[in-house]
Amino acid sequence: MSNNPSNTVTEVPDLENLSLKDSTDLESEKQKNTASETKPEAVVDTELTIKPVTNDKVVEGDLEKFAERLEINKFTENKNEWKKFYDFAGSGFDWPSTNINERRLIFDYVVDPDWDPIGEELALNAIKYCQLLKSNTLDQSCEYVLIVNGKFVRYGTSDEEEDLVKKYPGCYFVPVKKRVVELRKFSAINNETIKEWQVHFRLRNTVNALDEVGMANIEQGFRNVIDTGATMTVIPYFVREKLYSRQEGWKNFPIEASGYGEGIKIFQASRDWYICLGDGINWSCWFKTNEIYSWQKNPNDIRCSLIGYDVLNNIPHYKPCRQPYIFLKNDIIDQVQKSE
Repeated sequence: MSNNPSNTVTEVPDLENLSLKDSTDLESEKQKNTASETKPEAVVDTELTIKPVTNDKVVEGDLEKFAERLEINKFTENKNEWKKFYDFAGSGFDWPSTNINERRLIFDYVVDPDWDPIGEELALNAIKYCQLLKSNTLDQSCEYVLIVNGKFVRYGTSDEEEDLVKKYPGCYFVPVKKRVVELRKFSAINNETIKEWQVHFRLRNTVNALDEVGMANIEQGFRNVIDTGATMTVIPYFVREKLYSRQEGWKNFPIEASGYGEGIKIFQASRDWYICLGDGINWSCWFKTNEIYSWQKNPNDIRCSLIGYDVLNNIPHYKPCRQPYIFLKNDIIDQVQKSE
């Protein structure tokens, strides 16, 4: 990361220039490996291939060559964003992954204001996580690994996540074994002119009832489809952009999709949200869940939002033949059940 103070990520401890207290905290984190009888020394903690640029001058043509070599010119033609990533990574940077969506996520962490002020920290940690997975040096008997400032700190367990994310903003606290989830989409919904499998939804903040947004069955090129072949509900990132905060209530580090959306990163909600389904006029009751995910902001070759059976199974509905779903209020279901 650049030595320029203006490029320093706020609130994130710099492992090279820690205060005594911060240094003690991180040493305490590292010592927890010993307590859990793991072997941190087995991890090859190689330096990241980040060579910061400490001045604003770029030799004419170098920026274009840099963008072409890393293919970030396919992400955007905005040269200011090229320069921002160049300043972060340096001219000799190489991608740690061949996955185009992994690369795009790292790029977006750095250049997208949505990730301020922790974007560069997230990018460093995403790069390091790729390197650690590729090195095959992580202890497979452990559950999670903590990465801060692009460096391995220690192993941990899932119940520590909330505390560590608060303590080290922008850290990566991720599975030792890369988590990949399979998403499926039925071929029956491929015809964009048929609305039988399409649905509207609303999303509401459980903390602030005024923070409520929605998505139509077709919006911004995405079709919102009910898909009982999908176990998970995955919404487009632009829905998060409508909320009061694009980060609050969502995890900063993703998991990876397979099947439909192969290789695309998805972000799980970090707390409960309310969701309801409808046809734009009639709506179901609200259902509270944290089993909601969003696609990364700029997914490659994906045009559907999926309402999985994790949500559908908890919302009263019925499906007439060759007609769209009809969603019912809970009190109607109660009346039907009482009359039986």
